Amino acid sequence: MTIEERITRLEDIEAIRYLQAKYQRCLDTRDFDGISDCFTDDIVSSYGNGKMSYNGKDAVLEFLCSVMTLNMPSTHLIHGGEIDILDTTTAKAKWYLEDYLLHQKYKMKLHGAAIYYVTYRKENNQTWRISSIGYKRCYEYFELRGLLNLLTLGKKTFLDAVAKVNPETLGKFGKYFQYKVLKRKTKQEK
Repeated sequence: MTIEERITRLEDIEAIRYLQAKYQRCLDTRDFDGISDCFTDDIVSSYGNGKMSYNGKDAVLEFLCSVMTLNMPSTHLIHGGEIDILDTTTAKAKWYLEDYLLHQKYKMKLHGAAIYYVTYRKENNQTWRISSIGYKRCYEYFELRGLLNLLTLGKKTFLDAVAKVNPETLGKFGKYFQYKVLKRKTKQEK
């Protein structure tokens, strides 16, 4: 391997680390247009040990918009990153995931760990994107208790993190989330 090939490989690994971190951040801040930018058009997802599988960017994003709602603050932390560059345009990785979700509706806290299995494709010979993503759970821990006070205390901070100043300036999936998901949530609360 030449020095140029080694440098390109290291740059690709760093670009993939950045991409995966962006996906995690956008997921927790409900930046669905940011997530859309992370995906190839033909992405395949397999969340929850394959129970929630979707094909194509629109289907995956609509699923995420419908389940990652404002009444469920979350944290998805990734560790490590075993990244394998397969060739100049494809790569795969395993990431250790630790997640925390607070379900306000069900007054439940979830803490879990999983292994993400992700494949990446370099598009137009310059931009890495996620072409498939899924995870297999190591464990899930549910705790039912009075989390309402905890959620109420943290709700303003969480809403600030996902708030959009002007919904008219949002992209396709931001509008889907703001208008369809939030509108449905508001109707259900009445």
